[in-house]
Amino acid sequence: MPPATIWARVAIFAVAYALISFQRLPGLRLNRPAASLLGAAAMVTIGRLPLAEAYAAIDMDVIAFLLGIMLVAGYLEEARFFEWVAERIVERATSPVWLLAAVVATAGVLSALFVNDTICLVLTPLLLDVLRPLGVRPAPYLVALAAASNAGSVLTVTGNPQNMLVGIRAGFTFGAFLGAMAPVGVVALLLTFGVVWLVYRAELSRPLARAVSGPPVAVDWPLAARAVAVFGLALVGWLAGLSLPLVAITAGALVVAAAWRDPAPALARVEWPLLLFFAALFVLMRGLESTGLVEGVARDAASAIAAGGLPGAAALSGVMLVLSNLVSNVPAVLLVTPVVQAAGGARSAWLVVAMSATLAGNLILIGSMANLIVAERAATRGVRLGFGEYARVGIPLALLSILWGIVVLAD
Repeated sequence: MPPATIWARVAIFAVAYALISFQRLPGLRLNRPAASLLGAAAMVTIGRLPLAEAYAAIDMDVIAFLLGIMLVAGYLEEARFFEWVAERIVERATSPVWLLAAVVATAGVLSALFVNDTICLVLTPLLLDVLRPLGVRPAPYLVALAAASNAGSVLTVTGNPQNMLVGIRAGFTFGAFLGAMAPVGVVALLLTFGVVWLVYRAELSRPLARAVSGPPVAVDWPLAARAVAVFGLALVGWLAGLSLPLVAITAGALVVAAAWRDPAPALARVEWPLLLFFAALFVLMRGLESTGLVEGVARDAASAIAAGGLPGAAALSGVMLVLSNLVSNVPAVLLVTPVVQAAGGARSAWLVVAMSATLAGNLILIGSMANLIVAERAATRGVRLGFGEYARVGIPLALLSILWGIVVLAD
């Protein structure tokens, strides 16, 4: 490969990742999917990556897995099932502390089963409707919702996109991933409750102005029952060790057929920009890997984690903590993939990558898409969740939960 082509691809990759990292540069109106798409197109046109090679770089297992989960979640969202579940749990709270526990448990469990971004999108307005008549400040509960969605999503391969990527790349079954991550996720949720309570204990000690109740939720029970049944079948398939993407996309197709209605509303709930983001990132990484520079860098970096144990896990987690808050968690996972592979691709290393990429999202407000969804949806209803407000909980929570994850997952 001519040196000019090598450096063109390196430059394209660097600029694309810079645009992905910095969303508010003056004069630019690019979100992450748009920035990655521009980078992928430039890699093919300017970087001369053959179009066939670009197509081949896209991991269709990951795309199919994510699409299938989003389709099932889309129909459950359309049926208002998530809102009904959340309301049934939250309305049983009799004090601010119990309400906090209900928010953490609801967000954590639902985010473990479905993509956590979807859960935050649905639950944020419902939570604000519940809080408005109670005479409490929304911030502690909004922070808890975002943080618990991140912490709960670490439990399963269906919890978030980076887990899906790691699960497929490392060949995890649903049960194996859940078994390894259960002690990490459960303690992370307990830490979420504990840190939020500690930071806001004065506010949480005041009694509620009235009993907790939310707006009536009109559930489309026929649709909800079909979607839950399909997801239940998918869980059985995954726990039986069947292919993660095959079961997911089959479930997605089944729920479309079983709904027996126009699929347009549910399809509109699929995060198509996220799928585009993934596809473009695969092309960007292929363009960089084809230069040969990644192999050498990965081989050198792999020595820090190849030895395993606590030092290796700590080094890998430290890298993921920085990268996940710099370029977002999915691009961070793709960046360290060659390093993990060069270090031998141990399953424990892949688990550390998934754990730290997910829990690093709790560090600061812009650390994960779930956090931003909560903040932006709250802002549309006149409630501000500021950077400093979130960081009071996020920084200690992220560090404590990642340290615990290192201890549990280090081989």
